[in-house]
Amino acid sequence: MRWYKALSLLIAAAIITPLVVLPAHAGISISGGSLRVTVQGSVSPEGGFGILYTALNLYYILFIILGVGPFLFFLLWSAFVRRAQRKKKGRPIGDSFTPLTKRYPKVSIIIPCYNESRHVGRAVNSSYRQNYPGEIEIIVVDDGSRDNTWSIARIFEVSDKKRSVKVIHKENGGKASALRVGIKHATGEIIVMTDGDGQIDPHAVSEIVRIFREHPDAGVVGGFVSIKNHSKNYLTKLQQMEYIITQHVIRIAQSDSGSVLIAPGPIFGMRAELARQFPPLERTVVEDCDLTMSVLSAGVTTRSTINALSYTDAPESWKAWIRQRKRWIYGQFQAWRENRWHLKSNPWGVYTYFTWVFTAVSALIFLGTMLLTLFFLSQGTHFYSFLEFLSLRTVIITGIYLTSRAAILISYPQTRRLLHYLPLKIFYDIIAGFLTAYLYLRYITGLGVRLNWGTRNEVIY
Repeated sequence: MRWYKALSLLIAAAIITPLVVLPAHAGISISGGSLRVTVQGSVSPEGGFGILYTALNLYYILFIILGVGPFLFFLLWSAFVRRAQRKKKGRPIGDSFTPLTKRYPKVSIIIPCYNESRHVGRAVNSSYRQNYPGEIEIIVVDDGSRDNTWSIARIFEVSDKKRSVKVIHKENGGKASALRVGIKHATGEIIVMTDGDGQIDPHAVSEIVRIFREHPDAGVVGGFVSIKNHSKNYLTKLQQMEYIITQHVIRIAQSDSGSVLIAPGPIFGMRAELARQFPPLERTVVEDCDLTMSVLSAGVTTRSTINALSYTDAPESWKAWIRQRKRWIYGQFQAWRENRWHLKSNPWGVYTYFTWVFTAVSALIFLGTMLLTLFFLSQGTHFYSFLEFLSLRTVIITGIYLTSRAAILISYPQTRRLLHYLPLKIFYDIIAGFLTAYLYLRYITGLGVRLNWGTRNEVIY
């Protein structure tokens, strides 16, 4: 598999390298029936239009740095940290937590459910069939469901030496409250939290415990989320690509530095003693993100692994996708606000906030360039030069985008066959960018946004 990564990086370098020496203004013209590429140096229109071109050029350079730089930095940083960790192998990493009592400590899996009658059976079954040699207790918390979740879950109740299933019913209070109830009843040294509509891979618990053993200072270990219904339509395919890129590049790089900002709700593990100190709260609409940031803000190391998989269903329509992403994106703003004093001094926290700001600015510039194009077209002056200016930069940015994303996707069999959808991913990211920009502007202006999830339908700030 490594030769795919090497080849993709070479292709990326081949495309990116010419940009270092490419003049600011290269033009394409047709003369005498033949195509001719001309290099015009750094000449630009004078006066106000010259200032406009210069400003757009600066933004263009910044966009390339931020669009490509992080991918290259994260890959190089991951390689550097892993090499340093290999040299330190065998040395104690930390003693801030009580050492695990056994080679295979008892693990508690908490499954919060609300109206999950169609999925709870598969969720419990996947937890029960873990290949983990140690003891596992499964705690299903029915959060006041209005369907048959409670009665279906009780069918799986069992009390064996190695595996036990306990079902708890409570009044509806949200996922965070359901997780707190589960934590209260958990007796394992490690608590794994998942969702009622997901399925965890048979190796998930073993992998999470392994990471805790290798990193005694780790308080939280996040897993890897994959989409069950990725073959449903083009939207679910695009989301599968998004999940792979985000978790492979950013989250693994964060894990190498011990600063994972979000341990995904569908699969993450937490030391029981830490879970009781930092229980999930309702102060945001993304309890998993807030919990991880709170733990990180307390100075606890957070890790992640791509080998602890959870399979979940993704939205199959744009309406459902927007509804989900509104909660996710705005919830991250809330979690950052609640933990901002630490995150302001954390490089990953600063980087994350800066990407929100840059996304909002990019959306405004994108709209501005579209209006300028229409303006020049209506005036009949500078239109072709401005169109040439934008076209060249658009082609270069698109090439960089496609190459950098393909470098990740070809490393995974489940996304390698989706590469022909990559051009569509550009428009997917543009839509996601505009949604992020819109929500960020509502966040910083204090207008808030109305969200509808679970049993709640309210404006949050």
